[in-house]
Amino acid sequence: MLCRSTEWGTSVAFVAVSCSCVLGMWTCVAAASDTRSWTPLFNGRNLDGWGNPYDWGEARVDDGQIVLQAEQKFFLVTAKRYRDFLFEGEVKMPDAQSNSGFMFRCHQEHNKVYGYQAEVDPSERRWSGGLYDEGRRGWLNPRNNDGDSVKAFVESTKGAFRLDDWNRYRIHCIGPSIRIYVNGILTTDYVDATDRDGYIAIQHHGEAGKMYRFRNLCLRELPAPAALREAHNGLPLVFFEDFESGTDRWTQTDPNAWKLIDQDGNHAYSQYQQSKYEPPVRSPLNIARIKNLKVSDFVVQAKIEQTGREYGHRDMCVFFGYQDSSHFYYTHIASAADDAAHSIHIVNGAPRAPIVLERTRGVDWGTGYHDVRVVRNVSTGSIEVFFDDMNKPVMRAVDRTFGAGGIGFGTFDDTGNVDDVIIWGRKP
Repeated sequence: MLCRSTEWGTSVAFVAVSCSCVLGMWTCVAAASDTRSWTPLFNGRNLDGWGNPYDWGEARVDDGQIVLQAEQKFFLVTAKRYRDFLFEGEVKMPDAQSNSGFMFRCHQEHNKVYGYQAEVDPSERRWSGGLYDEGRRGWLNPRNNDGDSVKAFVESTKGAFRLDDWNRYRIHCIGPSIRIYVNGILTTDYVDATDRDGYIAIQHHGEAGKMYRFRNLCLRELPAPAALREAHNGLPLVFFEDFESGTDRWTQTDPNAWKLIDQDGNHAYSQYQQSKYEPPVRSPLNIARIKNLKVSDFVVQAKIEQTGREYGHRDMCVFFGYQDSSHFYYTHIASAADDAAHSIHIVNGAPRAPIVLERTRGVDWGTGYHDVRVVRNVSTGSIEVFFDDMNKPVMRAVDRTFGAGGIGFGTFDDTGNVDDVIIWGRKP
């Protein structure tokens, strides 16, 4: 029997089930290995913690699944609001003539839910994993009236959504950074600061007689870095990475030298051994770069940990203005300064050469993470590097050889970890 309730914490409908939220759950099973806990949003037995703000719409629990039916669009909404998080859940649609979505950071009124939505679209349009602003601005990704945007979205997400099957969604929201994954494929990577918190909700689009099924709904709350914001130094946020959704946005000189690590429930990217890589000219061996990102003016900030032994050239590097494997800049942040260490270098079709104008005698990597920031202005050629103290640079240079280019991290020939990468920049 289908029932409806408009009261929070009330079971909208339920039937006895033999499975729990953990049974068969790809999300919570995976999360069980994390020390930072995941919270099931659905207990597999009833709809405690969910509510229906509409005067219509029916829901029940059947075999550990939430089943929605309606003749008008409605949303089933969590009782609790969430701010920065990973959300994971599965949805199964009845056929290609249906439509749904996972709402997040959304808002609710009587007979109305609005805000961000991760699109579930089984139709031939194939916009599953897109970002829609329900009840306000409409499509954000892809842009509805932009043929190039639509074409690029469909090409990049082709094959992510599976008809007549369960589809796994992940929504990764930290500050203004929003990512959506469908079956492990990144479909949306977007920056928007309209909403910083709100409810989670699931949608029935209103096709009469059709049943929409949801299961394995879990959420893991995460802290946002204090420095993360929509703009800095007049530059917009273009990239954020906390490695809680893996390393799929990175490319390496040697993938076998890098791995995702868990540090007390927090994930970081570790260059844990030397790369088997021979650069075209004398230059660093260990580099992990961000795919498909070029910036001209920028502010790059990250938390960096050096894990090697102490000696004069003990280093971590930030790469920028990257054109190709023999044309780029990098800053070599080391324990002691000399002709090769603790300097800003250019690699311009020849062995690396220092271009630093001013620098300190070195830094104390010690143990643990440090805040590192690199600031560049292409028109003036100014390059500044900061270490922990963001008011006083540890080195400075001026060079205009390369314009917009890629960003990366690594070492010359040491080891270290990187986390919480934030980039504000101007794309060419």
